[in-house]
Amino acid sequence: MLADQGADVIKVEPPGWGDGVRGLGASRNGISAIFSMINRNKKSIAINIKHPKGQELVKQLAQSADVLLQNYRPGKLDQLGLGFDDLHAINPELIYASINGMGEVGPYAGQKVYDYVIQGISGVLDAQSDHSSESASAHSDLSMVRTIIYDKVTSLTAAQGITAALFARERGAGGQHLQLAMLDAALYFNWPDLMWNYAFKGDGVDYAGDLADMYEINQANDGAIVSHRLGADTSDYSTEQLIDLFAQNEIPISRANRREDVLSDPQIAALGTLEEFEHPRAGAMIHPRAPMRFSKTKHPEHLPSPDLGQHTVEILMELGYDMPQLQDLARAGAIA
Repeated sequence: MLADQGADVIKVEPPGWGDGVRGLGASRNGISAIFSMINRNKKSIAINIKHPKGQELVKQLAQSADVLLQNYRPGKLDQLGLGFDDLHAINPELIYASINGMGEVGPYAGQKVYDYVIQGISGVLDAQSDHSSESASAHSDLSMVRTIIYDKVTSLTAAQGITAALFARERGAGGQHLQLAMLDAALYFNWPDLMWNYAFKGDGVDYAGDLADMYEINQANDGAIVSHRLGADTSDYSTEQLIDLFAQNEIPISRANRREDVLSDPQIAALGTLEEFEHPRAGAMIHPRAPMRFSKTKHPEHLPSPDLGQHTVEILMELGYDMPQLQDLARAGAIA
């Protein structure tokens, strides 16, 4: 999000294998679709932060940085001399953002966490379930959200928090430590609607069904629509007929697109949301444009996701290193 809006983002990756998302999901020529999307407009530097010389390089980068964002488990970077106190001493204006799974305290604070773990603890699996099934066992009705919802919610929350901290710094607050748990972001995201029956303590509450129970998917003769609950058979109508009929009466409706239909949806095409571009390794690709449209600020030129360590030499030379020094660091195992 921040890179799409013009921030100069340097992605620090371990030499050799890099970010594990590089190999996740659909790919071509070694470039995964997910990595290319969430790492566009970024630079990659390969630093071994377990090596003392690698730690020194991170400290040098932090000296002139506005923001450092890290998602190690609590205490890991402190052990390497790269925690908030260490880097704040070097750069008091630094915004140091720490993301972790379960927070800094509690019985699960040190646990390794992925999105599905947060889905489990946050209650969303219950919200996805069909409670109308009388034959469902105690847990057979639970259902996963089929996207890494809390990874993405946490990322958006972090971007907003970093922006707020930068604004506060402009007002004189200086640098500070931002701490964000995925679990906190998930509950904040869930609470307004998924948890409305649990927001009151005591008696006198008028409980309600889930918001999603007010809507339904109905079949048309050429597909399906999603709308407020109709309780009627719409299978004799086409999706276009139903959309026109509902629109004339100002009733919200949409065709229920399959994922392949998204690429040719007329509204998406009219907005120019999807953009085609040529990735130097992956070839022709399609990405959505950055969603926020500014009236004055121009989005930066689209840059493809970087190869592992693609910008190591460039970035370290900007710090004042020459090629013999970089070769020494590489031989020592500090960079790649």
